[in-house]
Amino acid sequence: METNATLERMAQELERVKKELREVQEQYAATQNKNIVGTNAPLPQAVTAGDRTRVEYPTDHPHIYTNPEMHRGEPTIRGSAISVRDIVERTQLGDSPERILQGYPHLNLAKIYDALSYYYDHTEEIEKYIRENAEAGWRALHRAST
Repeated sequence: METNATLERMAQELERVKKELREVQEQYAATQNKNIVGTNAPLPQAVTAGDRTRVEYPTDHPHIYTNPEMHRGEPTIRGSAISVRDIVERTQLGDSPERILQGYPHLNLAKIYDALSYYYDHTEEIEKYIRENAEAGWRALHRAST
């Protein structure tokens, strides 16, 4: 009899701990989803394409998402592997959005312009990625030439 009572107390304690854990997880998730200005950012979404599923973290731009496990977390155009940095670098080389579309026919002008809009809203962030990419290219070039 005492064994049953002990098991029942343990089960009740386990349920109490589970409830506390859920509350802590919810509080943690709420604090992790705060963006820079302190408002709640959209929650990550699972997106399935064919037989693969990936997690997208939506941004304030409808065609742009991030994922810390893809492209070093760089903002990326939804439905592609093209980063906002890629689009900005092409424009810095003199390509128009229409010319970029010719190079990436699976995109559309709305996505290209949204990438540029994201850049202008987050210039410092994208410029950091551009610098990092240039530095990585320089290191690779000099490593290969030695």
